[in-house]
Amino acid sequence: MSDKVYVGDIGTEIIVNCGQSIVGATATTLEILKPDGTNKSWSATVYMNNYLKYTVKSGDLDIPGLFRVQAKLTLGGWTGRGETDSFRAYPSYN
Repeated sequence: MSDKVYVGDIGTEIIVNCGQSIVGATATTLEILKPDGTNKSWSATVYMNNYLKYTVKSGDLDIPGLFRVQAKLTLGGWTGRGETDSFRAYPSYN
């Protein structure tokens, strides 16, 4: 395994810190802006009270570049997004 994320990886966990307890949150997703400008919504789960976690599936990391990610969820009467974070998917052998 590597500290880097590579195009074609499967099983990599993307974990986003929401900064507070999100226990009981519903409609939990990671909203993704891919390097080519397309948007995706990855269904995430609450992890260790304050985080959303998604496990990458085949086809999710299909291009190299900077992926931007935002947590999106509903908690009580609030629905919204968290701050934007990012990670880079590297081409093979990089």
